Amino acid sequence: MSDAVKDKVAEYLEAALGGPVDLAPLPDDTALSSLGLDSLLTISVLVTLLEDCGVDLGEHADSLVTPSTLEDLYAIANRFMAPEEPAAEESGLSREQRSQLDYYQEKLAYEIDSADLQAALDDGQDIVVVDGRSSENYAEEHIPGAVSIPHRSISQESLAGLSRTSLYVAYCDGIGCNASTKTAIKFASAGFRVKELIGGLDWWKRDGHATEGEAGRHAGHALVSCGCAG
Repeated sequence: MSDAVKDKVAEYLEAALGGPVDLAPLPDDTALSSLGLDSLLTISVLVTLLEDCGVDLGEHADSLVTPSTLEDLYAIANRFMAPEEPAAEESGLSREQRSQLDYYQEKLAYEIDSADLQAALDDGQDIVVVDGRSSENYAEEHIPGAVSIPHRSISQESLAGLSRTSLYVAYCDGIGCNASTKTAIKFASAGFRVKELIGGLDWWKRDGHATEGEAGRHAGHALVSCGCAG
């Protein structure tokens, strides 16, 4: 998240708490309650931020959830704050180059590859992998630990019991399938944090990762040699 967004969030927190707030050393998953914000103060910060951004609260009510962590608040601020366009001489980039940079940064914000996903899971990060294909496809083969939520069955009711703090990673068969995109859209519309797995199950297996199900297989040698790890 940009420093500008974090600085703006710090201003709102300082106004609500009545004192200085140093967010620099705090991880993004820091609970707002640990900073001294109860539910009423959190809602007050959210409403003030949105009003200052000129957001119609009624128009966005269905897609907004009360933030519980700094990351949640950063995401909301980043979504609605008008971007500050740096002067060309300050950034060293032309408007077109800046647009390109923003595009690729956005891609990393909403996509994840199999190597990074496996590393995040191994690290114990709060990630839920979602298989957006049919239940039959899931039963045949799926990523270990993934939950089956066919995109056609997703509704506000079916998502009601899911954690609001987890990051959800949606996947499908691969680049020839858009079930993961449809799954991600529905999760995002319901206010969840979500990323899409690049290449889906196909590239997960090509990278040599294990699968579960009727056709599940042990981890083995990657079918392709990818030098982009890290």
